[in-house]
Amino acid sequence: MKVARQWQINDQKAEKNGLHKAIYWVKSQTKNEDGTQKQERWVADQKYVGDWNQNKKCGFGVQYYGNGDKYEGGWFDNQRNGQGTYWVSEGKNKMRREYTGDWVNDKKTGKGTMFYQNGNRYDGVWQDDKSHGEGRMIYANGDVYEGSWFKGLRSGYGVLTKRNGDHFEGYWVNDKREGQGSYFFATKNQVFVGEWVDDMPKTGVYSEVEDPYTVKEEREKHFMDPYVLPDIPKVELQDPTNVLKESMELARKERIIYRAIHIPLDEMYSKQEMEDLALQFESASNQEHKITLINSKAIFQSMGFDIEEKILQSYLKHLQQDKYNEFEIELETFMRLVAIILESQGYDQSEINI
Repeated sequence: MKVARQWQINDQKAEKNGLHKAIYWVKSQTKNEDGTQKQERWVADQKYVGDWNQNKKCGFGVQYYGNGDKYEGGWFDNQRNGQGTYWVSEGKNKMRREYTGDWVNDKKTGKGTMFYQNGNRYDGVWQDDKSHGEGRMIYANGDVYEGSWFKGLRSGYGVLTKRNGDHFEGYWVNDKREGQGSYFFATKNQVFVGEWVDDMPKTGVYSEVEDPYTVKEEREKHFMDPYVLPDIPKVELQDPTNVLKESMELARKERIIYRAIHIPLDEMYSKQEMEDLALQFESASNQEHKITLINSKAIFQSMGFDIEEKILQSYLKHLQQDKYNEFEIELETFMRLVAIILESQGYDQSEINI
């Protein structure tokens, strides 16, 4: 009969499995200037109360952090996983709930609600600690945005309703209104429909919006005598529809590269299109999964696009910026090159700029 040694018995007792009331972590106290110790040598730093599995936090548990913060919720493999709530310390005996929702490997991922210190609140999808996907932000000033997010920024189609009743529907890039959009002015009953650039209306049409529920008040007439206007020459645009069309095309042309750099790939392409482009890319890539500018030119020619090499170099410099290297083009850069070429069809390639 094999008898367990004392250290094995002690080790088995020390192994954390199942529910434990509390496990403490301690840290060393800082010393005084003369080298003496301040009171006790060790001080409690963190505490965990909850389930364990093979010496790792697993199941439901509450973690008290050294800075006063607290997390209560699911754990797996020593990391926050599943549903959980994170509380932030705001002084002695005062805590503020910061986030409630899904966690994956210590990061906010899935659906959750974030309560910001400035009073903003976000409800929606998260990925790697950032709002990413569909979500709604309720701002402290009363404005509400509901729509797409990308790595913490408003990106894609979204609707912004301002506290005063104004209303914007359209596209966003890099947290700013960019592309087609409509803005309704609540107090004026007017709407602007057109192209937006860098969060500002660039070109479009203003028009009146009739509200059937609004009763127009009769204005008091101050001048009752008949008044004959002198002959005034009629001023109007020649072919206003074409003028507007050209103006909008010019605005889009000037933003082709900017939008190709910042718009998420899954907004520019369908899933099938991305798979097809990936196959084209892999057919010419090296062992490091990269291609050269010459490779990309050959691929574009096979797709029916004959682009001058110096034009491609110019596009690539904008995309890679300070990391320009025409011998190491990655898949994402290649896809953004394709986006620029597709959007610039019909324009003089040499005129495309940021």
